[in-house]
Amino acid sequence: MAQDQNIEGKAKVTVDTNRLCAYIEVLPPEGDGEPFTIDKAKELIKKNEVVFGLLEDGIADAVMMKNWNEKILIAQGIEPRNGLPAKIEYKFPVADEKMAPKIDEQGNVDYYDLGLINNVRKGEAVAIRKPPAPGEDGTDVYGCPLPFKPGKDLVLPRGKNTVVDQDRLKLYAVIDGSVSLRSGKVTVEPVFNLKGNVDFTTGNIDFIGDVAIGGMVTHGFKVYAEGNIEIRGLIENAEVVAGGNIQVKGGITGNMNCVVKAGGSIQARFVENARLEAGDNIYIREAIMQAQVKAGGSVKVSDKKAIIVGGVIQAAREVESKVIGSQFATQTVVEVGINPMHREEYYTIMKEYEKKKRELAVISQSITRFQQSGRQIESLDDGKRSLLIRQLDEFKTFREQITDMEDRIAFLEEEFKHGEAAKVKVIDVVYPGVKITIGRSIYLVNDPIKSSSFILEGGDVRIGDLR
Repeated sequence: MAQDQNIEGKAKVTVDTNRLCAYIEVLPPEGDGEPFTIDKAKELIKKNEVVFGLLEDGIADAVMMKNWNEKILIAQGIEPRNGLPAKIEYKFPVADEKMAPKIDEQGNVDYYDLGLINNVRKGEAVAIRKPPAPGEDGTDVYGCPLPFKPGKDLVLPRGKNTVVDQDRLKLYAVIDGSVSLRSGKVTVEPVFNLKGNVDFTTGNIDFIGDVAIGGMVTHGFKVYAEGNIEIRGLIENAEVVAGGNIQVKGGITGNMNCVVKAGGSIQARFVENARLEAGDNIYIREAIMQAQVKAGGSVKVSDKKAIIVGGVIQAAREVESKVIGSQFATQTVVEVGINPMHREEYYTIMKEYEKKKRELAVISQSITRFQQSGRQIESLDDGKRSLLIRQLDEFKTFREQITDMEDRIAFLEEEFKHGEAAKVKVIDVVYPGVKITIGRSIYLVNDPIKSSSFILEGGDVRIGDLR
């Protein structure tokens, strides 16, 4: 019976359900039984087909008396590295990136620039898909592969006016416009619509397409558009610039810091204390008051009470209004017959031309005196020689500049000759204090003149019937 109590030590091997960890638990012997040995442990592990990631130290520890009846880790597999999911990189701020004032390198905050619009050009990438990153298989304690789980793939969120490339990696804009994320789709809009005012809630507007503003443009703000601009409210002492046309349902008012420029035409209800410049025509319904207006085409005020009073009105072809000036002889200047930009350039270049000619004359006299002296340049000391060489260089430069100016002046003077087709039309009355210039000819209104046209005949401004 005593012999039955002598039981050898035993052991059992267990493996986790994920097959990544194998354990051995050694049971103590009974009586005079032999303890479980390392060799027996290795044999048992092999019998259980555990062959990968064996931990020799763990096996040795397991058979030690102090670790009997404990589960000891004796094999460690390699866990699979799952693939990373695909990502979409947006090339513009998305909705969760709130608008904020721009801060420059010096830390100055521009509360007028909130980055409201994300401009994009045709053919520009607006989103990039980064494919799922591949994973790596693991190995279980049995030496079998453990497959990784592939990362979740994504589809480029194509919306209006965008296109995906053949590799499905990039999303491109197919038009110029404003790019945004709407209902999870990347969309490019050719027109930027703003329901309210341009103010501190929106910041300045700078858009490469058309802009439609449901409210007004408030004091100090700027609206730039490469296309057309439509404003349902007022422009109040602001700056509005369009590559195309500008239509203002309300008026334009300021303190002469208000600037409105259009590559095409400008339309508004009234203009007061503002500066307007249009490549084509300017149409005002009610009044132009104390304003500076330039048009590459015509300026017309068309309402029943249409009036132009004060300021300077310049147009290449025609200025028309029911009333020009006022009973109080308000100084009003009307100029037609040449593109206003050309007229301004002409007077500027003429001033510079006369200045250059005077400077050239002074240098020419100095050089002539030296030539008449009979001296050779080699006989001059270093200071006088350097001065003479500099004067010779300046003489050549000034001659070239003057020649270029003369060519431009000739072109501009030819433009003035086109003034024969220009006119100023007064439907009702033009008052004293009005100065009318057609081409380079001037007419000063000293008495009220009713229902007349001012035209250029024989080099002078003449008064004729409306036609």
